[in-house]
Amino acid sequence: MYENPMTDDRRPDKYSIADASSYVKIRYGVRVVGGPLLKGYVEPEKMDFVTGCLHIIPGLESRLIGHHVGEKLSFAVPAEEAFGPRREDLVIEKAKADFHFPQGINPSVGMEIPLVAATENAPETVIIREVRDDAILIDLNHPLAGMDLEYDLEILEARPARPTDVCAEWDRQKILDACCPSVPEIILGNEPTNED
Repeated sequence: MYENPMTDDRRPDKYSIADASSYVKIRYGVRVVGGPLLKGYVEPEKMDFVTGCLHIIPGLESRLIGHHVGEKLSFAVPAEEAFGPRREDLVIEKAKADFHFPQGINPSVGMEIPLVAATENAPETVIIREVRDDAILIDLNHPLAGMDLEYDLEILEARPARPTDVCAEWDRQKILDACCPSVPEIILGNEPTNED
């Protein structure tokens, strides 16, 4: 699918991607297994990350461990190792009166709206799944929850991570919490205030 920019005799080393503290850059395409293309098939996408920091889906990262620059890989990642299973407890009904849409904007199925929540692990946006007479059904699941993903990729760079590659703001526990959310307390309308 992609041309290899570096032949084996020009490769300075055979660094193997480790499960923590490896800087990795890939060129990739991804699609839903048996479904639509998502990214990178018309023109391949590039992405870089540091392993062990949990800022890519676990199933993608784990399938790169032990591989080297120049390798081309194709594999499927099951939903459980991607954006997780679809959870019905994350589909919530709220009274229509609790929403504050701008004048002239009417809620509709599929509309993505911002979410203000009292918990840190809540998504930034939710999708409207159903509009009823007096209520709106919102979905806090990731849009790709429950879907298996298929990757075609090439490893462009792999080396030990440098201190400048890792952002000090990455907090492993916060990222873990975001990957496995509980049902957040939903606050619609104004930002929450801290009143004693």
